[in-house]
Amino acid sequence: MKRRQFLGSAAALTIAATGGCAGCAPVPSASLSMDPVTDEDIAVRVTTRLEPAADNERYVVARDAIENGTATMNGTHPPMDEGVPFVYDGGVYEVEYAVTDSVPATRFSIVLDVLDGDPSSDEIVAFDDLPDVDREKFVERGWDGEFVGFGTSMLYLDSEIPKSALVPEPEHPIIEWDNGERGVFSVDGSAESPVETYEYTPKTLYESAAELGASVREERAFVLSDLTDAERGIVDEVLTSESRSYTVAHDEEPPAPMRRLADRFREHEQVRRLTERDEPEPQTASGNYLVEYEGTVYWTWFDIDESTATPG
Repeated sequence: MKRRQFLGSAAALTIAATGGCAGCAPVPSASLSMDPVTDEDIAVRVTTRLEPAADNERYVVARDAIENGTATMNGTHPPMDEGVPFVYDGGVYEVEYAVTDSVPATRFSIVLDVLDGDPSSDEIVAFDDLPDVDREKFVERGWDGEFVGFGTSMLYLDSEIPKSALVPEPEHPIIEWDNGERGVFSVDGSAESPVETYEYTPKTLYESAAELGASVREERAFVLSDLTDAERGIVDEVLTSESRSYTVAHDEEPPAPMRRLADRFREHEQVRRLTERDEPEPQTASGNYLVEYEGTVYWTWFDIDESTATPG
């Protein structure tokens, strides 16, 4: 990658690192959305969602542990934490693991920088001349010389390090690819990072997701009734709109009926993930709720700017 591309990428990273946002829509001063849910839906929303994909390590752990009784994964950290409930094949589970093996390894912080100037030939090594162990690290990540000007980390088993020409220090600091691109390789630090073998076993929390969802609904759902015409108008707008939501622009004051709805919601407990249940209750009306309205249960998001006083 040429310097102009690199500087553009650096600028984008700076925006992200400083919390900036290019082209973000302003946050509404108030919003309400309501989605009808079954007990199974509720269970999915209060547990950790596992996207079914072969490259999703957590999903693979969950699937293999439940279907086979155990699952084994290697890594420098557990691919899935213990005590995290999830829904799989209609039931609710969590997993436990034990470390059954550990192989010494080191994680090196590296920089592959843009080359300035004309280096001497003894500073350059052709990528194809690097040892297999080094080239494999690049190939695993798809680094083909098209992109230079970044810092990251590379993991080497301790048994691989003596075979490397790049770590712990590069024998030749400049790597040249077949396309003529060159990058300056440097090591900026290292830390022990053993590769461990994790053996997972499943634990059944609920035989059915509906059982969990029903318990959450019975505990947290409240009936939204006795509304004024203006309050009902807001709720009905949510339920009949294509977006199933009602919003107040960021530069507008939430109307009095919306603030009165905030008072109603504030009297009830919010619905949170099971892993968050032991945390203190929020001191704001903004959050997720289970609302029963005219016989239907809705997963409801309510949000309001409470920086101004609620009218009495």
